[in-house]
Amino acid sequence: MKKLNKIVGVTLILLTSFLFLACGNEKKSSLKEIKTTMSMDIDSLNPYKMVSSGTEEIMYNVFEGLLMPSPSGELIPAIAESYKVSEDGTLYTFKIRKGIKFHNGNPLDVKDVEFSLNRMAGKDGNPPASALFQEIAEINIVSEDEIQIRLKEADSAFIYALTKGIVPDENAQELDKNPIGTGPYMIKQYDREQQIVLEKFNDYWGDKASIDKVTVLVVPNNETAFLKLLSGEINMLSRVDAKRLNELKNFNNISAPQNTVQIFALNNKVAPFDDERVRKAINLAIDKDEIIKSVMGGNGIKLETNMSPVMKKYVIENIGEKQNIEEAKKLLKESGHENFSFTIKVPSNYPMHVNTAQIIAEQLKEIGLNVKIETVEWTTWLSEVYSGRKYEATIVGLTGKLDPYAILRRYTSDYKNNFFNFQDKEYDRLIEGAKKSTVDEVIVANYKEAQEILRDRQAAIYIMDPELITSLDKKISGFEYYPLSYINFAKMKIGE
Repeated sequence: MKKLNKIVGVTLILLTSFLFLACGNEKKSSLKEIKTTMSMDIDSLNPYKMVSSGTEEIMYNVFEGLLMPSPSGELIPAIAESYKVSEDGTLYTFKIRKGIKFHNGNPLDVKDVEFSLNRMAGKDGNPPASALFQEIAEINIVSEDEIQIRLKEADSAFIYALTKGIVPDENAQELDKNPIGTGPYMIKQYDREQQIVLEKFNDYWGDKASIDKVTVLVVPNNETAFLKLLSGEINMLSRVDAKRLNELKNFNNISAPQNTVQIFALNNKVAPFDDERVRKAINLAIDKDEIIKSVMGGNGIKLETNMSPVMKKYVIENIGEKQNIEEAKKLLKESGHENFSFTIKVPSNYPMHVNTAQIIAEQLKEIGLNVKIETVEWTTWLSEVYSGRKYEATIVGLTGKLDPYAILRRYTSDYKNNFFNFQDKEYDRLIEGAKKSTVDEVIVANYKEAQEILRDRQAAIYIMDPELITSLDKKISGFEYYPLSYINFAKMKIGE
């Protein structure tokens, strides 16, 4: 019996030791992985077909362009070690960095850059990656580490397009299903509508990632994502509702302006919003401070035009607009449009915009307006409002860009997605002038004057840049905000 007890005792000790080691290994393993969520699946694995900011947010870790964005909003060398632009603004010369490898192990060379640029420009029979690439007249290899791009005419916005990913020329036919880039992470697994798993690329040319693995779960429901954070199923959550922060005291909560503009858009071609006085009256009737306090818990920056203060170089200063009910009523009376009703179409998957609509509806009662709120699916919003322009009013967030032209061209008369239906010949002239200029002072002055027009004519009602709140496990450090959609996992670390 003693012998049996001894055997049992030794077995228990060994089992306990095994379990301890297993748990220890599991803990150690878990400290090497970030688990987070995204609300919508990526729209493409092909870097030249990606459209949504949510896709770019993740895939900037996989694909790198000649240049890449920095946290301060500047463009920094990446695959291009350096570059120069001719005085007339039409010739760009890039020196390609040596020692870069693709995720398939093959070295990057100037031929890969040439292939990628031709694909971006649509010179190989495929659609161009964006309208900016249609400005390319020709692409020429100068030497084994130098390439030139010649534009049809000067274009100050073009340089910002060159964050688009460079890919290997031998992967030309596989871009839609076999993503190969040069970034600090490569795609290990992708399950449509479920998850995308990134794995550290050990042969990365720059500072290598500290975290071995990043799992991004596709979770459309915000509440479900929040509960996953509380339960420990994920250890990072972007876009946290400010009202829930009191439940996240055990997490590291970071907030910053996100270079997004929340707008209350009024269709400029639909009566009575085709009358500037009506648009101005509605702007005067709205208390933006109350919206920021109620919807974002005070975590937002009040705006007066379609640019966030994050864009320090180009944004105009607020003049201090304030709610003025009497002046609003006076303008409505002058316009002959009093006590009317209208409908705000709001995408249902964005609680912030739905909540904002509810507050605006209450505020506009003070000037005799009856507002109905219609929540619609995101796909419906895109087809009916964004593309079809079939709406009276809507509330949405316009994603920020590094390029001021990409932000302000949305209001030009010939822009296909000018869903505001705003038209102003002087505005068009200023934007086009800034785009074609090579003089920095002219570019800045034009963009500022254009913003004055948006504010003076009340092209839309600009509410706030809502501060983005990200909650992370306290062991995670190194997270930084960028003035565009980009989570740089490579800079993040997990401590003990």
